[in-house]
Amino acid sequence: MDLVARATGAADLARALAATPDAVLVWRCRDADTAVAAAALTAEGRPTRLGLWLEVSADYPAAIAARDVKTVAALVGLSDVVVEATTHARAHTEVIEALLAGGPVDLANEVATLHGAYNRPAPREPVRVWAHEGGRLVGGGRRLGLVATGSDALGEWRRYGN
Repeated sequence: MDLVARATGAADLARALAATPDAVLVWRCRDADTAVAAAALTAEGRPTRLGLWLEVSADYPAAIAARDVKTVAALVGLSDVVVEATTHARAHTEVIEALLAGGPVDLANEVATLHGAYNRPAPREPVRVWAHEGGRLVGGGRRLGLVATGSDALGEWRRYGN
């Protein structure tokens, strides 16, 4: 399944989902916190396939992003998360994946040192975590390249696939 990355305002999330029927929408909110805006979807607006595009940094570290992913997955359901970072995107991805597994986490890499950390409960359904590196999405032993770009009434979009 392809992933379509799009940034819109919170009020346009439902329209963005409807405009992406053949792929997973990986969404970033332009006018509010992405995780909070996604978690606020009503029962009628909850998608069957939704991803989040999260920008991690010193102010929003991977461990906090993992908490947000777990929360959104419990409230709305998520299939994918793309992690964008100025540096070490894969290391941030490693932290998020480990914290979504549900068990105690002992991990040390370029961006975090965790000993006995928990992030429970783990999401009911697996969430694929991708690192955005060099214009590609890398995760779970897979690479998705940029296959198309465009724009419409909601703004610009990017499609990633094999």
